[in-house]
Amino acid sequence: MAAKRASQPRSSVWLTPEPTTRGRRGPERGSGAGSLDRERIVAAAVRLLDEQGDAKFTMRVLATELGVTPMSVYWYIANKDDLMELALDAVAAEIKLPDPAAGLDWREDLRALALSWRRTMVSHPWAIRSYAEYLNIGPHSMRFSACAQAVVARSPLPEAERPAALSAVFQYVYGFTSMESRWLEYGKEVGRTADEFLEEVAGSIAQAPEIEAGGGLMERRAGRSLDEMRDSDFDRALDWLIAGMCD
Repeated sequence: MAAKRASQPRSSVWLTPEPTTRGRRGPERGSGAGSLDRERIVAAAVRLLDEQGDAKFTMRVLATELGVTPMSVYWYIANKDDLMELALDAVAAEIKLPDPAAGLDWREDLRALALSWRRTMVSHPWAIRSYAEYLNIGPHSMRFSACAQAVVARSPLPEAERPAALSAVFQYVYGFTSMESRWLEYGKEVGRTADEFLEEVAGSIAQAPEIEAGGGLMERRAGRSLDEMRDSDFDRALDWLIAGMCD
C-alpha cells in the first residue's frame, strides 16, 4: 500500500499573483457582477462569517449574498482559502494601534495592543479559529506586527529576547480569547447569555455537594457579571506577564 502523502503547506494569497484576465472569460452577462470587486467580496464575506460562522460559509452562499453567480466571485478570488485569508486581514485592519507620538511607556502601548487584539478577535469569533491556518502576512497584519516590534524595541529587553516577549503576550491573548469566543458563540447557539449559563452551572453544582466549585465561582463573582470577571482576570494576568519581562 502506498504511503499517504503528507499535506502540502498552504500557500498564501499574498504570495500569489491576483487572478489574471488573460485567456479567461469575464463575468457572464446578467450575472450582477458589474459592480463587483475584491473589496466588496471581502466585506461581504466578513459580514457573513460574523452572522453565520465559518462552518456554514461557502463561496456559493457568498455569491447568493452578493446577488451574483459563484463563477463571478471566482473571477476575482481563486478559492475559499484565499478569501478567508483576505477576510482575516480585513479584520486585522480594525485593530487600533497605539500612537507612538503620545509618549506613553512601552508597557502601556504593549498592553493597549493586546487589549485591542482581544477586542477585535472577540467581535469576529471565526477569525480566532482561522488565525493559525494562514501566514497572516497581509498589509494590515504586517502593520500590526511592525507596531508590536517597534513597541518592544523601546523596552530594555535585549534584542534577541524581544520575539519571545511578544510570543508570551500574544500566545496568552490568543488562548484566552479562543476560550472567550467559544463561550460567547455557545451562548448565541443556545439562546442564553453567559450570565444565564453561569447561573445554570452554579445551580447544578449546588445540587451536587460532592462537587466543589473551583475557586468559589459564585463567591468570587460577588455581584459582578461574567464579562467583568473575565476582564478582570485578563487584565491581571496580562499585567503579570508584562511586569515580569524586565525582572
